[in-house]
Amino acid sequence: MAEIKHATRLSWDETFMNLALLISQRTACRYHVVGAVFVDERKRIVSVGYNGPSEGDYHCTEVGCAKIDGNPKTKKLERCRGVHAEINGIINSQNTSRLRGATLYSTFLPCYDCMKALNNAGIKEIVYNEIYRRIQTGGEKIEEENEVWDLAERRGIKIRKYEGKVYLNI
Repeated sequence: MAEIKHATRLSWDETFMNLALLISQRTACRYHVVGAVFVDERKRIVSVGYNGPSEGDYHCTEVGCAKIDGNPKTKKLERCRGVHAEINGIINSQNTSRLRGATLYSTFLPCYDCMKALNNAGIKEIVYNEIYRRIQTGGEKIEEENEVWDLAERRGIKIRKYEGKVYLNI
């Protein structure tokens, strides 16, 4: 049997962030390609999630963004149809008690709404790759959600920027 050689073994951070980047490619959002990987204290994957519409709803990659292009039937601007990757990951866990004390690896820093859900789920650490900037309805304005940092500090949730290597060139 031939020996398989690789230059270096991936760190846990590299492994889980690159998995988040890979799962983000399932995203149905044209503006925020987000993947989330939830890992327990023993480095076992508990759940994954990515941005996408709720079951049976329109996919933005097929009919356009509700906030920018509007409803495909009425053309009226509407709220985002997407369920954020973090919320999908919480739902996909099937039992949120499995998330207590877990670490979230996410391609983006969670929005404030997701941060509230992560806090209630008992997430203890968040490792993110990029800052999330919410697109306002109509697309004219983009905003950062600074409340995330405040809640994390009050609740003792560690947040850190991913500094490792990205192996997926996406």
